[in-house]
Amino acid sequence: MGAADHKKARGAKVAGALHALVYGKDRLEGQMRRFEPAVLRTLGLGILAAILSGCGAAHMPSLGDGGIFSSKKTDAAWTPIITEDSMMAAARTNSDGPVEMAAANGCPLLQVEGGQRDITVYEGNRVGNSKAVIHHGEITKTARECKFAGGAVQVKYGIAGRVLLGPKGKPGTIALPVTMQVLDKTKGKLTAEPFTLNVTITRENPISYFAVVRDVTIPVREGTVPGDYSITIAFEKKQPGAA
Repeated sequence: MGAADHKKARGAKVAGALHALVYGKDRLEGQMRRFEPAVLRTLGLGILAAILSGCGAAHMPSLGDGGIFSSKKTDAAWTPIITEDSMMAAARTNSDGPVEMAAANGCPLLQVEGGQRDITVYEGNRVGNSKAVIHHGEITKTARECKFAGGAVQVKYGIAGRVLLGPKGKPGTIALPVTMQVLDKTKGKLTAEPFTLNVTITRENPISYFAVVRDVTIPVREGTVPGDYSITIAFEKKQPGAA
């Protein structure tokens, strides 16, 4: 194979990977429609009904985690899809919204708290003065996937976004404080975890991007399902001049 053929092959491979990330939900739903008749023929309608009636919703697997409608074996190791590289690529599209994946089906909801998606830091506490902006950060992409096992749901979540240097900003590393919270079905807080997003920015390139992927394990209480829980993300705005 010549160099041109190798280059075309690599380009096709990359395009295929991006297509799988964005349109994974449609593909897996299509797989489910193809595999479902085979499952029904193997198990029989009576056995399938017994499975559905004998298992609580909290134990029903989501698509993509080795469930009865998945092409994966039930004993296969969980191989997460979300990576910092994929989240960074999503952030660089400069579009807003979650990265939709079939692997998120049945998982706890992941959302950015209202009004906490972005943060602007002003010099001298001159909040609202555009000429006093040091930097502005915003979360533009979120993604999640999960695996239910042993009475708990393990969630891998990712957030990504961008930072813009303001008129009063200086090149270097910018620290963006963030807090993750886990809420139950009544919106009661189960746990909270602060962490910091470090972003390096230069004067020559005043726009930079960030991506982080983290894990949290949530115990699923009796009478609830993983989807009853939610994860919230918010910028902390406690520092002087932050808004």
